[in-house]
Amino acid sequence: MTRRAAPHLLALAALLGMAGCAGVGPPPAAPPVGWGGPAELIARLAAGEAAVTTVRGLAAIRFEGPGGSGSASQVVVVALPDNARLETLTPLGTAALLLTLRGERLAVYAPLRDEYGTGRATRDALARLTSIPLPPGPLLRLLAGLSPLPLRPGDPRLQVEAELSGVRIGSVDGPLWQRLWTDQGGGAIVRGELGEASGLLLRFYFGERRQLGDLAFPFLMEVEGAEAGTRVTLHFETVKLNEAVPPDLFDLPPPTAHTRTIDLGALP
Repeated sequence: MTRRAAPHLLALAALLGMAGCAGVGPPPAAPPVGWGGPAELIARLAAGEAAVTTVRGLAAIRFEGPGGSGSASQVVVVALPDNARLETLTPLGTAALLLTLRGERLAVYAPLRDEYGTGRATRDALARLTSIPLPPGPLLRLLAGLSPLPLRPGDPRLQVEAELSGVRIGSVDGPLWQRLWTDQGGGAIVRGELGEASGLLLRFYFGERRQLGDLAFPFLMEVEGAEAGTRVTLHFETVKLNEAVPPDLFDLPPPTAHTRTIDLGALP
């Protein structure tokens, strides 16, 4: 026959259990040296983001995923907030694929196949081209070495917490959320996550920061799609910041009568 413990013994056991748990938890993280507190940190990071207007560079890009892998040279031109031109080069240095974003308009041209596509720059349309389902705004910000979503000082939804290795920041923008982790001193973002209500969309990593004027730009960027497991690595060879970019750079010439056209989705 099983004997039931007396109520006072159960209470004593619960107290002992609570005392034991209280002694094994991790110690609270000390604030990183020089981070200045949440408000100062967000203001400093937001100022650094605002200082980036255009990015022009040449990078080595590598794709890895269930569908295979490959690498190429990529010319990257970004004019924030919503213009970009990506030019994938052949080993001979000629253009194999040109992609432009101008606001919500997406255009793609493959000269070797004489194929031309236009449509709306939706997440699904970009996923077919980049293998990662990412809205155009966060995509352009990542290419510019910034967090996917803007940091807004004074936003009551911002969450800032010191950790042993740096500072963790959480923020939201519309239906999207992000988690960011800074370096030890809270001076730069080193990695992060972007998601929505249904779950995680991607993880990213910034590395090899080099000083360009007053800004430390990440020459290495890695993005990993959460669903398909696709990884894209962009390693810049050269970067120029905040140079004037002619607006017509983001317009591709119209297709000829012999060009095969592809509908990438309804235009706005």
